[in-house]
Amino acid sequence: MFIKPVFESIFLINGKLSEDGRIVFGINEVVYITVLPLEAVLLPYTVKMVGHRIKSNGDLAACYSLGDGDYYLKLLPRHNFVYNVGDSKKEKAGLSIIEKFFNFVSKGKLALARECLSDDLSYSIDDEDLKAFFDEYTDLVKGENSGEYYLIKKGGKGVLYWFNIVDGVIDNIMQRG
Repeated sequence: MFIKPVFESIFLINGKLSEDGRIVFGINEVVYITVLPLEAVLLPYTVKMVGHRIKSNGDLAACYSLGDGDYYLKLLPRHNFVYNVGDSKKEKAGLSIIEKFFNFVSKGKLALARECLSDDLSYSIDDEDLKAFFDEYTDLVKGENSGEYYLIKKGGKGVLYWFNIVDGVIDNIMQRG
């Protein structure tokens, strides 16, 4: 399993300090992952998992299957205030062009999404096809190689795609084996 927060942090995995974010455990083994954010405005929390199923703090964590027995645990920030009116500017500034594109399409902001595409790619697809393609996906997870991202289906299974970036915009999107 790969552990990846959307913020800088370290972890306690069953009480042992870890920084690398990779763990191996059995299908019915209970694992406690305590997230220790390295930003003062974020609060620590613990996620209980049995196998690859989240049993506590499910609103702050999501577990996705990436195939070949690999899983990805995405951890969200826990803020020290009750109401959050939106993402912080710092979080938005750190997004890649691919993450911005996915977020724009997910929110129905297709004009902004098209600004993330090359002219040729943008002209080759209409709005309905663009929305329909991303309808079955709920999240995006960065892969190990440059340009690789897993698009996460509603059931939590990841599908690997490669995004070709040319001159700072997406020029091609291809599904990988």
